[in-house]
Amino acid sequence: MSGSIYLYNRCVIKTFKENVKPLLDVLSEDSKENLREIEILQLFNMPTIQQNIPMLYYIIRSYSAKRNAFLLSKFYVKFTVNHVALILGLPNRGREFQFKRIPLSNRKHKELARELADITAEDSSPTLESRRISCLIRYVLAVLFFPLKGLKVPTCLLDFNGLEDFAAVNWPKAIHTFLHSHFASMNEIAIGEEMTNLGYLEGCSVIIVVSKST
Repeated sequence: MSGSIYLYNRCVIKTFKENVKPLLDVLSEDSKENLREIEILQLFNMPTIQQNIPMLYYIIRSYSAKRNAFLLSKFYVKFTVNHVALILGLPNRGREFQFKRIPLSNRKHKELARELADITAEDSSPTLESRRISCLIRYVLAVLFFPLKGLKVPTCLLDFNGLEDFAAVNWPKAIHTFLHSHFASMNEIAIGEEMTNLGYLEGCSVIIVVSKST
């Protein structure tokens, strides 16, 4: 295979962090503590990594859907729900969430980012803090957990409106289920076709390259 190989992460941590920081700066200490209690606050401190990592292509080529593992240096490295939970710092518990790509809403990531900016600038009101939290959670789900082709937002992610809704779901399992299926399909493309541009990995694919040294 000649030339450079391009495979990008649809999830862009740098943009994600830049868009949520202004809102986090104006949240009350009580709200931040609530985010910490449901183990979501650490997501906003994820390491920033480049969108295109050359080794990403080779990692995806090594994925075995049958074994649910990556073949690295002749050894199979399992990809499990627990791994997702540990990397993201989320609890591996809660009800199952069946992610559905369709129907798609008419909203894209840029609209959610604009909502974040608008609600950050709003004057104080009795419902402002709870609305800010709801807006933040929807942004996390659409932009960090399940970013899709075209940056369109599935309607199933817009139903989450608060801390209790978010905390009730086993997100590591939902993310793992999504990534396992997506990695399997991308693996078939990477192995079956000789090309230099494989496009984007959807979902929270950055977790397979995040490390302490990143």
